[in-house]
Amino acid sequence: MIRLFVSDIDGCLAEPYRPFALDRFQELARQAHLAGRPGDHPVLPAFTICSGRPYPYVEAVTQALGLQVPVLFEAGAGMFDPREVVVHWHPAFTDELAEQVEALRRWMVERCIPGTSLMLDIGKRTQAGMVSPDTEEILRFVPIVEEYVAAHFPAFHVFHTHISIDVVPRGFTKREGLQWLMETLGLEADEVAYIGDSNGDLGALALVGYAFAPANAAESVRQQVSYVMDAPDIEGVLAAYRWCIAHNEACRKAVAP
Repeated sequence: MIRLFVSDIDGCLAEPYRPFALDRFQELARQAHLAGRPGDHPVLPAFTICSGRPYPYVEAVTQALGLQVPVLFEAGAGMFDPREVVVHWHPAFTDELAEQVEALRRWMVERCIPGTSLMLDIGKRTQAGMVSPDTEEILRFVPIVEEYVAAHFPAFHVFHTHISIDVVPRGFTKREGLQWLMETLGLEADEVAYIGDSNGDLGALALVGYAFAPANAAESVRQQVSYVMDAPDIEGVLAAYRWCIAHNEACRKAVAP
């Protein structure tokens, strides 16, 4: 049985810098309310999110969807429990790592951002990032950031989407964050489904028992997952969630006396 369904935000629940599909949000919120927490409903998986976005954005989406399960932000380095209204930081994030993240931010501000459309991704504690609506400029800076990080901060990963570049400490990717969440909820990997669209989701997709991608996912993601939805963005998320419900219904029938 699939007891938990996890979704990325950007590229899955919404496209960056574009209006939310509020009617689709309403449908997802209805399903999440009915599902409750893992195991509350016989066939509806609990719903949560895992995003590279900072806490304020993820908390707002959590509130909009009325989620009842802890959510992950900053690629899983932070966890927010909407029922207890408390934030937890991954215990492995140290003061030394925080100093390195700050040094990376200073380099971005001094060496990357001037004269470009790039902006510092404000509000993050555990990673350094830049965002821009100009995809070509993002892609132009990806190898520059990768080269600098490899030379000066080898303990960090570089991830990117079409609108962002994130530099994340190794051990603080979505895979590790999702593992932390599963341990918190007492779930096994084969009880969890995940949908993601970019290379930052690859580790989490490889971890779970059921890996999905919306139609707009990057090719590297499409090649890894078991199920690529016909629809993009939130329509793809809803389609994947309905697939999980049908799977759970089939499992119940298979074990029924």
